[in-house]
Amino acid sequence: MIKISNSKNFLLRHETKTLIGPAIVYLGLFSVFPLLYSLGISFYEFDRVAGKWNFLGLGNYKEILSDKVFWSSILVTGIMVGVALIVEVVAGVSLAIFFGQKLKGSKFVRAILITPMILNPVVVGLMWRALLNPQWGLFNWFIGLIGIDSPPIWLADPKWTLWTLIFVDIWQWTPFIFVVVFARYQALPTDVFESARVDGASPLKIIRYITLPLVSSAVVFAAIFRGIDSFRTFDLVYGLTFGGPGRSTTTLSFYSFENGFVYYRYGFASALSYIMVIMATIGFSVLLKWIPVRRNH
Repeated sequence: MIKISNSKNFLLRHETKTLIGPAIVYLGLFSVFPLLYSLGISFYEFDRVAGKWNFLGLGNYKEILSDKVFWSSILVTGIMVGVALIVEVVAGVSLAIFFGQKLKGSKFVRAILITPMILNPVVVGLMWRALLNPQWGLFNWFIGLIGIDSPPIWLADPKWTLWTLIFVDIWQWTPFIFVVVFARYQALPTDVFESARVDGASPLKIIRYITLPLVSSAVVFAAIFRGIDSFRTFDLVYGLTFGGPGRSTTTLSFYSFENGFVYYRYGFASALSYIMVIMATIGFSVLLKWIPVRRNH
């Protein structure tokens, strides 16, 4: 019996290694190696004329810290992440609670509501660029119907461009928060709510003291996931504003792309990407410690 048990354990370990092996190779080739290679590049700069790499040490990092565009892109990214995330969480949670009431026709409305997040962000940017066109865009035509005859030039005025970008981001990604929170809301035990109603609790008190604490884990998960995704926003900026006008919508991700694939400063772009990783890791680690999460067993 001992020999049979040992042979089974040996076969189990062998099968486990066989199954995990391809995954380890895949992660090594497509995750670990590119990360280490880009880290090495961040200490160099490519000379396109001479066709060789020049070692700069921490030169790229020092240049980034003294770069005005880098600091302005941090401000743009911070405003975009902060404002968009707050609105998306509030709107997404509100929609989840509203549609959780099982109103007539809500399934059809929910299907339409989640459509924006299915679209590619570049496509969304190009679509909204057409809708916001000052000459023939449908958006200006619509607000003209409600009495606004001279709307702003949404994508050319620095005062409005960033807020336009934030609005489009909210339009596309609020459904993500809604889907995550709504799925958690649907799994809540109904007897808790029924007991609260029997005890005379008002709808607002039920939401505040029962619903929100029970869905808090889903809200935190969705907010952190969406915050990380918003922090590295590139495709929407690429499709909608291309970082302009001026630098009013240049995010950190777009600035890294611009240096790497427009100016061919590969080392500078790699160093910028690693600074983004460090900032995101520190920021969201602190955020996780500050936000209490209710663990449901």
